[in-house]
Amino acid sequence: MATPQATPEPLLRFCDSLRELKLASGTPSLGDLSRRMPGRPSVSTLSQLLAGKIRRAPRWELVRDLVDACREHAQANGITLPHDLSSSETWRRRHGDLVRALDSAAAQRSPDNLARVLRLAPDNRLLHLGDLTDSDLGVSEPIPGAGAGYIARADFDEEMRSMLSLGGPPYPYVIAYGEEGAGKTRSAVAALRNEFPSETTVLIPRGGAAVSELRSLVDSLNQSGRPAVVWLDDLTAADLEHLTLDLLEWLSGWAVTVGTIPALRCGEILGGTRSEARAVAQAALRRACLVYLPLELNDAERAEAAWHFEGGAVPQNFARAADAPEPREMLLRLNTARSTNPIGFALVHAAINCHRAGLVRGVTRDELRRLLPPHLTLLSTSPATDAEIEWGLSWAQAPAVGGRALLQPLGLTDGEARWKAAQELVGEADSGPVPDSLWLEVIGMATPQECLMIGHQAANRDVPGYPAVAFTKASEHEEHRLDALLGLGLAQTMLGSFAAAKASYQRVVESGETAKEARAAYMLGGVLEAEGDTAGAEDAWRMAAETGHEHYAPMAQAMLALMLIDLGDYTEAESLFLTVADSGHGDAAPRAWALLGTLREQLGDLKGALTSWERAAKWNHPDVMPMLEDSVAELRTRMAELAAVQSSGPGENAEVLLERGERLRKLGHETEALAAFRDAAASENPDERARALFGVAMTLMGAKRTAEACETLEAVAECGVPRWEAEALLELGSTLYEKEDWNGARRAWSRVVETSVTGEVERASVNLGLLELRVGHHDAAAAAFRRAAEAHDPNIRAQAAMNLALLGIDEGMADDAVDAWYRIAIETEDPEFMPQAAFALGGRLVARGHTAEPKRLFEKAIESGDPDSEAHGTLLLGMLQEASGDVENAAAAYSRVIACGHANHSVHAHARLGRLCVDNGRMDAARYHLQRAVDAGHPDHSPHAGFLLGLVHCVNGEFDKAELVFQQVIETGNPDAARPAAYRLVYLRRGGGRTEEARHVWESLIEQGREPNVD
Repeated sequence: MATPQATPEPLLRFCDSLRELKLASGTPSLGDLSRRMPGRPSVSTLSQLLAGKIRRAPRWELVRDLVDACREHAQANGITLPHDLSSSETWRRRHGDLVRALDSAAAQRSPDNLARVLRLAPDNRLLHLGDLTDSDLGVSEPIPGAGAGYIARADFDEEMRSMLSLGGPPYPYVIAYGEEGAGKTRSAVAALRNEFPSETTVLIPRGGAAVSELRSLVDSLNQSGRPAVVWLDDLTAADLEHLTLDLLEWLSGWAVTVGTIPALRCGEILGGTRSEARAVAQAALRRACLVYLPLELNDAERAEAAWHFEGGAVPQNFARAADAPEPREMLLRLNTARSTNPIGFALVHAAINCHRAGLVRGVTRDELRRLLPPHLTLLSTSPATDAEIEWGLSWAQAPAVGGRALLQPLGLTDGEARWKAAQELVGEADSGPVPDSLWLEVIGMATPQECLMIGHQAANRDVPGYPAVAFTKASEHEEHRLDALLGLGLAQTMLGSFAAAKASYQRVVESGETAKEARAAYMLGGVLEAEGDTAGAEDAWRMAAETGHEHYAPMAQAMLALMLIDLGDYTEAESLFLTVADSGHGDAAPRAWALLGTLREQLGDLKGALTSWERAAKWNHPDVMPMLEDSVAELRTRMAELAAVQSSGPGENAEVLLERGERLRKLGHETEALAAFRDAAASENPDERARALFGVAMTLMGAKRTAEACETLEAVAECGVPRWEAEALLELGSTLYEKEDWNGARRAWSRVVETSVTGEVERASVNLGLLELRVGHHDAAAAAFRRAAEAHDPNIRAQAAMNLALLGIDEGMADDAVDAWYRIAIETEDPEFMPQAAFALGGRLVARGHTAEPKRLFEKAIESGDPDSEAHGTLLLGMLQEASGDVENAAAAYSRVIACGHANHSVHAHARLGRLCVDNGRMDAARYHLQRAVDAGHPDHSPHAGFLLGLVHCVNGEFDKAELVFQQVIETGNPDAARPAAYRLVYLRRGGGRTEEARHVWESLIEQGREPNVD
C-alpha cells in the first residue's frame, strides 16, 4: 500500500483562498452552500476541499459553483466581496495556475521514469492537449492538392464525440477503425479537441508495453481533477496484447482511453488464431467502443470536400459510401472486406439498401446484377466480370459469424433463386442515407404493390422526388390506389406542387371510403390554407369533421377552431375545442384543452382558462406540458393580483382609481377597468380626466369596441392637455387608417403635427407620409417625409429617409440624390432600417460597377446583430465576391448562409453555390447543393435550382433523374422555370420515342395557363 503523501503546497494555498472567500461572504454553512450549487455536492466533499484534505486539483466546475454560491450568499446578506475573491475570471486563472503547478511538480519528482514511459513537454512536465499540434498526435500531412482544413464526417463525428463525452468513472475506452487513408487519426483528434479543454492532460505512451507501466507512476500522472486522455494511435497486435482487461478497468477509473487501428489489422486480430497473447488483444478490441470511419464521403461531405481540393478535384477513393452501422461482428466482417473483396462487399450492401429502400422481399440474381454497377461506382471499383460476381456472391453466402452468412439464400420463388441480407445487418443499418442512384432502380424493379412501401420509406427518409415516383407507380395497384394517392398528395405538397397535391387528395375524397376520405379532406384543408384559400380550407376541414372519423375528425375540428379564432368567431371556436377535448383523441384532446385555456384567458375568463389548463395537464402530454408549466403559474399569479385589486375597495381618489383601472385592464377585466377609469374621469383636474378617458379608450379598443373608442379619443383631445391630446389623436389616426378612413386619419394626424409634443409630432409626420403614399399623393407624401427626416428619433428619421429614396427612384431623381437619402438612413444606425438601406444602396452601387463601398455596406448590415440581415448580407457579399471572380470566398460566404438555416436566404445560397460549383467543374458538390435547394420547396429558388439540376443530370447522362427533376419543376407552376423545364422534358421523351408522354407535358402547361410555343 502506498505511503500517504502530504498535500502539495500550491494546493494548500488554493484551499486557503477558498476558505478566505467563505469567511468573507458571511460564513455560510456547508449545507447552505451545497443547496446553492447546481450539482448539490455532499457536505463532506466541500469540507475536504475547504480543509485542504485533497491530493489533486479539484474540478473547475466544483470550484466555479462554490464561488458562485459564496457570492450569492454574500449578495443575499448585503455583503460586498472584494473583486479578487468574487471574480470568476480570477478564480479560473488561479485554477489553471494550480493545475500547471501540480503537473510541473509531478514531472520534477520523477522526470526520468516519466520520460522513459511517456512523451513529455520540453520542461519535463506532462503534456496538455493545447501543447500538441495535430502532427504531434499522429495526423498525417494533407494529401497533395488538399487544403489543411478538417472535412467534417457527420456520422463518425457524432458517434465519436458522444462516446468521448460520456462521464465517469468508469471513463470510456474508444477505438476508431477504418481503411488506410480514411482519416481515422485526423477525425479522432478533431473529436478530442471538440470534447476536451486545452488544459487536459494527454498521456502518449512510448509503445504498448509502456501502458502497463503507468500504474507505477500513478501519483505523477494527473493532478488536474478532470480525466486525463491516454492516446494510443495506430494500435498493433503487440500493443493490444499489453491491454489486459484488468489494466483497462484501472485506466477507466481516471482516464479516457482513445486509440485508432486500421480495419484490415482489426479484422486480422479478431479472426486470428487463439494464442494466449492474441486472446488478450482480441479481448481488448472487443472491450472497446469501436467507431467505424468509412473511406468514402457521403454527399454533404463530398460537397464540402470540393472546396478543400484544388479545382474541386476530390480523389476517387473518396467516393460516397453506402455504409450503415450494423452489429459489431457482422459489421467488422463486412467493413474489413471492402479492400479484399469489393464485389462481395457491394453485393451485400445492394441487398441491405434494397431492404432499407422498402423492397423487403428477396432479390433475384438479375436484380443483384442490376444493382451492382452503381454500388461499384460508389466504391470507385471497375465493373465486375461474371466470374467475379459469382465469387463475390459465394463469399457473401459463406457461413461466417456464428454460422450465419451476410447474404442469405431464400430458395426458389417462381423458379428464381433469391437472397436477403442478414436480418442482423438490416435491423441496424438504418442511419445512413440510401444512395440516390438506387431509388429509381429499386422503383423500376418493384411491382406497383411493392412501390407503396418504397414510397413510404422514401418519404420517411426525407428524399423529396422519389416518394412521388413510387406512389405514382403504386397507384396503378387497385387495392392500394387510395393509400398511394394519399402518399402522393403529401409528397407533392412537400415539393411545392400544390395543384397536383389537391388533385390527388380530391380523387380520394371522391372515392366515398370514409376513413380515406377523412384523411384526404384533412390534408386537402392544409394545402388550401397554405395557398391562402381560407374558404376552401374551411370547407375541406368541415367535410373531414362530418365524417366522424375517430382520428381525423377531431384533428380537422381543431384546425377549424384555430382558423375561426383568426376570423374572430370565438363562440364557435370554443364549441369546437370542447368537442375535440371530449373526443378522447390522444393527441388532439390535450392540445384542445390547452388552446381552449388560452382562448378563455384572452377573453377574460380566467377561471375557465385555469380549469381548461388543469384538464390539459391531466393528459401529461409531452408537447403540452412545457407550455402549461409557465402558463398556469402566470395565470395563478395574475388571479391573485386581480383578487388583491378587487378587495382593495373602489376608492375616491382619482390617482387611486387610475392605478386600479390600469391594473384591471392589464389583468384582462375590461368591465371593472372601464368602471374605474370612468369614475376617475369625473375629476376636475384636466390631466387626470384626460388620462382616465385615454384609459377608457384603450380598454374599449382591447374589447374591439372601436367606434366607442374613437369617440372617447376625441374626448381626450378636447381636454386641452397637449401630451394626452397628441397621444389620443395619434392613436385615433392609426385606428381610422386601419379602417381605411383616409380622410379621418389625415385629419387626426394633421392635428397632432400642430401640437408641440415632439415625439408624437415626429410619428404623425411619418404616418402622414405613409398615408399619402398609400393614396397616391406623392408630393404630399414627400413633404411629410421631409418633416419626419428631421426627427430626433432615429427610427422615424431612417424610415422617412428610406421612403424618400424610394419616391426619388419612382420619380427619376438623380442617383446622387437618391443615394443621399439612403446614406441618411444608414447613418441613423437604426436596427430596423439601417440594414435595408445598406442593402439597397449597396445594390445600386454594384449596378454602377462599384465593389469596395458595397462590400463595406453589406458588412455593416451583417454586423447589425439581426439574424435575417446577417444571412441576407452574407448572401449579397457572396454574390459580390462571385461577380468579382473571388470564387473561394464566395463559396465560403454561401456556406455560412446555408449554416444559418434561414427559410429564404439559405435556400437561395444552396442554389447560388450549386450554380457556382457547376461553373467551376465541381459537379458532385453542384448536385448536392442544387438538390438541397430543390428539396426545400421554395416557390422561387427551388424551381430554378431544379431546372439547373436537370441540366446537370443530362450532361452526366442521368436522363431518368433529369426527367424526374424537370417534371417536379413543371408541377411547381413557376412562371419562369416551368416552361424551359417542359421543353427539356419533351426533348428527352421525344428522344426516347415516347411521343404520347411528350404530348402530356404540353397539356400540363396549358392547364397551368401557359400556352407552349409550338416551334
